[in-house]
Amino acid sequence: MQTLKTASCVALVSVVFSGCALFPKRDETTLQIHEQVSSALPAENTLTVVIPKTDLKLAVAPYATLSQKDVLSAELYATAGGEAILLRFDVHGSIVLDEMTTRNRGQYLVTFINNRPVAAWIVNQRILNGQLLVEGDFTDEEAKQVVDSLNKISKANRR
Repeated sequence: MQTLKTASCVALVSVVFSGCALFPKRDETTLQIHEQVSSALPAENTLTVVIPKTDLKLAVAPYATLSQKDVLSAELYATAGGEAILLRFDVHGSIVLDEMTTRNRGQYLVTFINNRPVAAWIVNQRILNGQLLVEGDFTDEEAKQVVDSLNKISKANRR
């Protein structure tokens, strides 16, 4: 019985001091890609978002299909409108992106960074190469911070 108590205390202390895997660290960027769903679905099955700059209001699935855990690497990509983020997904993420863009043709996908919708785009073709360019509502400095953080997360996940 004493061994069980000791093991429980050690586990609790390690979670408190190292952080829990269920909750990202405060300096860690979150990236999520959500699929558009029918606004006729019950409220608990949708998340209504307003896309900045366009004021486009969309109903999306409340759970992300892709996240920062699926990113293999990220880099800044210069565009006429400023810096964009080029995401390269790992094998799992590439398969999911392919399937998602096949299934959602003509529908919106919404990209969230740190739980904030930053971009929405209509799927008009299947993405086979596992790469996605995110042009959205963020500054060049925010894009740089996101890229740095996503690359740190990817490096940690590959260990």
